Amino acid sequence: MKVVYNSRIEPADISRLSDRFPELDFVLTYGPDGVARELGDAEILFISNRVYVEDMVAAVNANASSLKLIHFTTSGIDKALKSGGFPAHVTVANVAGLRGPTLAEHAFALLLCLVHRFRAIEAARQSHSWRRDEISPTIAALKGQTLAIIGMGATGQSMARKAKAFDMRVIGVSRAYVPDGLVEEVFPRERVTEALAQADAVLMSMPSTAETRGFLHAGMFAAMKPSAFVINVARGDLIDEDDLIAACQSGTIGGAGLDVTVAEPLPADSPLWDVENIVLSPHVGGGGGGGPEDTALNDMLIENLALYLAGKPLKRLVDWRNMAV
Repeated sequence: MKVVYNSRIEPADISRLSDRFPELDFVLTYGPDGVARELGDAEILFISNRVYVEDMVAAVNANASSLKLIHFTTSGIDKALKSGGFPAHVTVANVAGLRGPTLAEHAFALLLCLVHRFRAIEAARQSHSWRRDEISPTIAALKGQTLAIIGMGATGQSMARKAKAFDMRVIGVSRAYVPDGLVEEVFPRERVTEALAQADAVLMSMPSTAETRGFLHAGMFAAMKPSAFVINVARGDLIDEDDLIAACQSGTIGGAGLDVTVAEPLPADSPLWDVENIVLSPHVGGGGGGGPEDTALNDMLIENLALYLAGKPLKRLVDWRNMAV
């Protein structure tokens, strides 16, 4: 059985996979041309969402006669869906939850940066100004504050655990998650404004779909406390950026921490760069690797590949046919 592993990092090392499954014929590729050349007689394709855009969609669709499984090495598949999707006969799986803990750490770093006014602190450092009396009164403690997590997947749950360690009250917005020791109350999406009204901080942790794009907009910001912060480490298009900028500049909300934006890389002329109470990072929240050498990633891929070869149901299957784009 032939397996194509397309890597966006060259050279790649997939020896953990090939050593674990010596009976399989693994072939490395590094882009659409390589996939087009090698995929014709392959049954499985491993690939990243980051490269599954229009040219890759064309390469896969034109050469997928033998393909049965596309296994993403990322949690997201949104770029693939937006760029044309998959051959109708193909099963799709991903590594949902792989970066949950790291993303939650980064989300908390952004929140702490806002709450403890590190943008003002850094500006004071750069100007060699000791602004203690000015900055100190603007810092707030997280203890007793309410965090609303919109999307209770792996990242949301990891964030909830960290928030509890800071003695925060945690509520969620989810279609399926049940309240537990981490989350005091869970609201359906239809009641999201009730959760937002209680929140001192809001974490966006949803996939990007037709239903969730622009989920946070002016009406949602108006329902929030004027001191509340919005943190987004999921997908940039979950938030209407023009409305967010207006809400931050007008004092409708306290500010935002963004690791993701609608356009990436963020254009140099984007107004997001210059909003005083918005903290930006360049989509690094998942950090810590992600290539084939990554142990956690390989563990997930090996687990599903073993299940596939045994004819058993795979974990982390994606119901992509019912995902609106």
